[in-house]
Amino acid sequence: MRYLFTLGIAALTVFQVGCSTTQGSFQPNTHFAYPNSNIEPLGHISATTSEGQFLIPPTLSKETVLKLMNDALAQKPGADMIVNYRLDTTYTMYPFYYVQTIKLEGTAAKMQVGEKDLMEKSKYH
Repeated sequence: MRYLFTLGIAALTVFQVGCSTTQGSFQPNTHFAYPNSNIEPLGHISATTSEGQFLIPPTLSKETVLKLMNDALAQKPGADMIVNYRLDTTYTMYPFYYVQTIKLEGTAAKMQVGEKDLMEKSKYH
């Protein structure tokens, strides 16, 4: 009986051991910023999501990233876009099980279009 208990504890310990890998990217903005727009920062935002899967690691999908951006933008009323954001993906591998954690951090911003003069006034006019 003691042998089975020790074997069970050892197996449980092995299944709790994991290895993590993180990769990330930095982007200037999430949406197209019009050349004649004024960008007003509204503050720092962040959002995280996590999913797990047996045997095959989960993949980073466009839908997941868009949902994460929308969740982050919802934190600041009136925010249109995220500027200077970082998207980090961490994969944690356990025996037979993979966990993917995605974290988005950046600055929420409000864009007002059409208020800047794109043509520089010439001093000869």
